[in-house]
Amino acid sequence: MIKAILIPLVISLLTFSACEKVTNQQMTVERDCTGTYLRLNGKDYHVCNLEKVSEFPDGVSVKAAFERIDICTGSAMDDAIVCDMLHQNEGWIEVKNIR
Repeated sequence: MIKAILIPLVISLLTFSACEKVTNQQMTVERDCTGTYLRLNGKDYHVCNLEKVSEFPDGVSVKAAFERIDICTGSAMDDAIVCDMLHQNEGWIEVKNIR
């Protein structure tokens, strides 16, 4: 009986923890020829859905919530500019809320 309850519980916990969601953190908008990023604790996260951050200028401090994603299919792919520069980052994010 305990196994019947424990197995689904462990599976659901693993499923929910797989998508890391960061909520309401003070971040900085960073832009260069490689894309748009949100900086949190010295680490840059590549923004996939640019429409969420388009009204905020480079260098401004914002309060944002985001979710890490594996593959970007959003507006960042439409505006992709190729430049000969590497911007170290922690991967793609989808901004959920920003102000």
